[in-house]
Amino acid sequence: MEMAYKHFLSPIILLLLPTLFQLAIAVAPIAKPGCQDHCGNISTPYPFGTTKDCYLDESFEIVCDEAASPPRVFIRKTNMEVLNIGDGAAVVKGPIMSSNCSGRQSGPPANLEGSPFFFSFSNLFIAVGCNIRALLTEIGSQVSGCDSTCVSYYNHTTIIFGQEINSLCSGKHCCVARAPFRMQVFNPSLETKNESQDSSGCKLTFLADQEWVAFSDINNPQVFHDREYVPVVLAWVMDYKLWKYDPKTMSCKYFLLQHSLTLAYECSCRKGYEGNPYLGCVGKVNVQEKTLCCCLAVQQLRF
Repeated sequence: MEMAYKHFLSPIILLLLPTLFQLAIAVAPIAKPGCQDHCGNISTPYPFGTTKDCYLDESFEIVCDEAASPPRVFIRKTNMEVLNIGDGAAVVKGPIMSSNCSGRQSGPPANLEGSPFFFSFSNLFIAVGCNIRALLTEIGSQVSGCDSTCVSYYNHTTIIFGQEINSLCSGKHCCVARAPFRMQVFNPSLETKNESQDSSGCKLTFLADQEWVAFSDINNPQVFHDREYVPVVLAWVMDYKLWKYDPKTMSCKYFLLQHSLTLAYECSCRKGYEGNPYLGCVGKVNVQEKTLCCCLAVQQLRF
């Protein structure tokens, strides 16, 4: 009988471990109870939602076009198509502005004013083409810009977001600049940098997710000629009166929105907690601790 017990002990433990692991990695709810949390393969976490009882307010209303294949997701307030929604950020389809590009129509400006959304600081402002001065303006004042030449002029290393700019663009036929902090209007202008040099050729400019830019050939305008969009990251802020703050489980930072003089907050779950901070962060299950506990319990069984 003792020998039989030893033979059957390990299978019992192995059968329990997958269950324990599934328990440990169970994902906290990302949407309100009874609310749709996906449209196709795209998650729609709270504060977003498709109906009045599911989103925080109308600014976060999501339109799920299930007639499309695959289904398409739009933020109604901005009319921008969503590619992904993650932790405090949404990746959407951003416009590509162009000039003198045969057969290509320039994308429309993007204006997020009147909404809680703004272009994340993790975006890069890119201009592609020869002999370009690309400028970003907002509320009538220049906030960012860069120059692209017909010959390489970088002889030093510039760092943007911890990455060498030379690895993204040499300055020849392209240029890179930081995205302005919490910018809401993307309406760049393209000018000729040097009137004595050739100013013909396709010129493009766009705001794009820095992670996507790192794997793109931004030196070549032709690469972008047939693209309809580039991925751009939006962040958002929420009225602190519309949700409950738990200092034990949540970490929040606040700042002043300059144009509206509104105090806004950005929150995340503290270390050791996970989930959607605006629905409530939950403590993570320690896999090793639970597995050890329950294995010991099995070993203490007597037949």
